[in-house]
Amino acid sequence: MHLEELQARDVRCATNETELWKLNTEQFADWIKTKIPSNSVEHLLKLRWLAFGPRHTAQSHKGFVINGHRFHTEDVKLKTQNSGVTYEAFSMCRASARDTRQIADIVTYYGVIKEIILVDYHMFTVPLFKCSWANRGYRLKEEDGFTLVNLHMNQLPYMRNPYILPSQAKQVFYSRENDSSSWYVVMRAPPRGYHELETE
Repeated sequence: MHLEELQARDVRCATNETELWKLNTEQFADWIKTKIPSNSVEHLLKLRWLAFGPRHTAQSHKGFVINGHRFHTEDVKLKTQNSGVTYEAFSMCRASARDTRQIADIVTYYGVIKEIILVDYHMFTVPLFKCSWANRGYRLKEEDGFTLVNLHMNQLPYMRNPYILPSQAKQVFYSRENDSSSWYVVMRAPPRGYHELETE
């Protein structure tokens, strides 16, 4: 609904998908508050609280278990490495560096979890992973059927959208190519069969 309203209201949104998604991201929270007032009797209670918005403080956790995977923040000093994540998103992208036209497509991102937070919506909480993402432009490559990422280079393009839901995360492990390399091989993780929240 919001996308359609933006396209009808702003001619740029009707012709430019990048502008459409940018304005959607910036204006959605305010828009939904006008559509679902807190005293509405026509909407579910959970929707009303989501539209109202969260508290200004959130709980921080070191670990979270979902979809059979145990996730930890990157700073947890463990022998096992559980902070690697991959996330598939519907995103604006270009077919190549020379292409000036952006298209909407499914894009895979690789990163590490920096923080695990529980956002408090007064009657329920929503867990979020704050991640540091590898720069897709020139810090991601394919070699001999393996995906390699460089997690230590400039990530400025992805700092505006660091958050994902745990249900969107797929766990990966990173194995360093060699002792002198800044490239890491991506390895998929097998499920472990848990579903719980770990407290600090």
